[in-house]
Amino acid sequence: MPLAIDAAAPAAASGAQTLAALEARVLQSATMRGTVLRYGFFYGPDTWYARDGSSADQVRRQEIPIIGEGTGVWSFVHVDDAVAATVSAVESASTASALYNVTDDTPLPLKKWLPAYARWLGAPAPVLIAVEDARARFGEDAVFYATQLRGVSNRKAIADLGLAARPLEWMGEDL
Repeated sequence: MPLAIDAAAPAAASGAQTLAALEARVLQSATMRGTVLRYGFFYGPDTWYARDGSSADQVRRQEIPIIGEGTGVWSFVHVDDAVAATVSAVESASTASALYNVTDDTPLPLKKWLPAYARWLGAPAPVLIAVEDARARFGEDAVFYATQLRGVSNRKAIADLGLAARPLEWMGEDL
């Protein structure tokens, strides 16, 4: 999936442009084999989304809202799954350059994963906020992530790296 280099969100677009340039240097090198690993949002021990992580604290304080319809689709990855995929990529005998999305199998819209995450934490339900209000209060990047972010497929990482990503622990039966 192409990066969001033309996103209306300034920080998201700038970051995507930088990553695209770096990835191109790695994948188009005439002198070395390159592998690019694009990780999803990390969760698990010592991450923002751990029960004691900074995102968990923000959710408990209802500081992460569902903006608009909450249609931004997020791809997550457990840190242990990311490590396993990284080791596999490093040990790979492939001579071809490659790009992999290292994520779990189920990209989810914010409107689905955030309420489940709040329940898992025992936190209050996230507040709902209109796009225009969110734009004024949080900025264009927050609106982008909440309403326009696109999830990715991990099929190539499964096939080539043996990625066996676990489902989001806070989704339970909601998947």
